[in-house]
Amino acid sequence: MEDQKQTSFTFEIDNFSDKEAVISSPTFSSGGCKWYVKVYPKGDLVDDHLSLYLYVANPESLRLGWKRRASFSFALLNESGKELFRTVELSCILFCAQFSSWGLPKALPLKKLQEKGFLEKNKLRVKVEVKVVEVVDQGDVTGKETYDYNGFQVLYIKISSYH
Repeated sequence: MEDQKQTSFTFEIDNFSDKEAVISSPTFSSGGCKWYVKVYPKGDLVDDHLSLYLYVANPESLRLGWKRRASFSFALLNESGKELFRTVELSCILFCAQFSSWGLPKALPLKKLQEKGFLEKNKLRVKVEVKVVEVVDQGDVTGKETYDYNGFQVLYIKISSYH
């Protein structure tokens, strides 16, 4: 596959300090696929960190053989678009119908979010950069494809999304 262009998508969350429940971004396209971001203002699995996840849109509509390998990172911006914080890049992560989301439960401590600049006018600006590095869209799939999980080969059909 030829080199894919990196896609950037930025969205704002108004009244961020008042938010409790998970927030989903609008969808955007990268590598021939629709994606969206979920932001957990009070953390996911941990309650003292901002949690950020990248999701494939409508994973239930994907065929079993559909796969995208992507590298991605998140950034938090101030009102003028200056980057205040960037997560580590998650490289060559496999997304498929069974694993439709990946992310960071401990993206940033909530105490850090209260520092000057992060929540100007009580808005959080989140930027995600996605580069799809491999596209697989097979029609004839046996259901016997495996995923290497900590040295164990696990059938994709046996894996369910965590989020």
